[in-house]
Amino acid sequence: MRYYLGGKPLTRFDEALKRLLDTVKPIERTETVPITEAGYRVLAETVIAPFDVPPFDRAAMDGFAVKAEDIAKASPENPVALKVVGKVLAGDEPSHLEVTNGICLEVATGAPLPKGANCVVPFEDTQRQGDTVVVLKSHRLHANIDEKGADIKAGETVLREETLLVPAKVGVLAGLGREKVTVYARPKVAIVATGSEIAKPGEPLKLGQIYDMNTYTLASLVKQHGCEPSPMGIVPDYETSLRDTLERAIEVADMVVFSAGSSVGQRDLLPRLIGEQGMVLFHGLAVRPGRPTLAAVVNDKLVINLPGFPTSCLMMALVLLVPVWRKMARLPEWQPQSIQARLAHGVHSPEGLRQFLTVRLKNWDAGRGTQDEEIIAESAYKESSTITSLSHADGFIVIPEEVTYLEAGTSVIVSLF
Repeated sequence: MRYYLGGKPLTRFDEALKRLLDTVKPIERTETVPITEAGYRVLAETVIAPFDVPPFDRAAMDGFAVKAEDIAKASPENPVALKVVGKVLAGDEPSHLEVTNGICLEVATGAPLPKGANCVVPFEDTQRQGDTVVVLKSHRLHANIDEKGADIKAGETVLREETLLVPAKVGVLAGLGREKVTVYARPKVAIVATGSEIAKPGEPLKLGQIYDMNTYTLASLVKQHGCEPSPMGIVPDYETSLRDTLERAIEVADMVVFSAGSSVGQRDLLPRLIGEQGMVLFHGLAVRPGRPTLAAVVNDKLVINLPGFPTSCLMMALVLLVPVWRKMARLPEWQPQSIQARLAHGVHSPEGLRQFLTVRLKNWDAGRGTQDEEIIAESAYKESSTITSLSHADGFIVIPEEVTYLEAGTSVIVSLF
């Protein structure tokens, strides 16, 4: 079955996503940030180790720094007694201390290895008797020592450009003494809510008005996926206001997302305005919800016009725009967590439309590692105008275009929010 919007056939979802991904390019701008702000940013430089890590031989555990040859035959039956002549703690500079045959030094984990020592005997393999220690077990040469450069060698490539700086990699930067790092800038996404009936939260509602939800749900999603949201307020349904806002948004952002005004009603002015200033990639998708979605290129910037209904707006942003934002931000492809469940009831789906159906889960606890009962999925969808279709849902299932009915008990894959 073919579906139309304003007399034009709808674009299939996969084709629409391909057009968007083919249009956008990864961000090229870079910025230098403190490493305290580098978490989950994308590295824009190759990091070379300026020195060895660790920069000196150090004790790997608490014990005694000795010469390995002194204790080569040590055992409970053949204990070896050594004289303790001092102690080295982490952070000490033991340049004045030296281990020679027959003597040793007490060392703490992380302490620099004293000159002459080539082995560390753990406390548990010794018995202390005043200034003498009795070693009850032999240890090989270099045992329990972190040798200089064992972790990272000077001149080694430690992190490559386009690496995602997860916490462990930020730790590597700190370990190399880096205070700042060059990363790719977060792409700026302008967010514009349209409609004379929309009010800003905190303001009193007039008769016929509702509060703007889309700006805040979109901004949260934009930030979650590596971009910088730039909310531009609420624009009424006046041609001049919409045109001025579009031009201003194009100047300040890498991508523009409008919500509402994408249909073909009397007050839906955006499709015409956007079409006059750029090239339309598609207008109308073979999906449910989100059919009126529009995409265009204006001055080499991607401009998206999402439906105004909260569920349609957020669902289209989730499945259609998240991959685009992540490509722009140079982030890895998004792989939402998913689980298998069985439908609690039959589900109808329009032939020719890809349906993204929000569901609630029963017998499921996100905090548990095991599941004793079979997980059951039931529809959470009310109408595309209701935000609770998403806020009361645990995830969504995708029903392909050719499937018109899923029977109760059907096994489904649920992508979790």
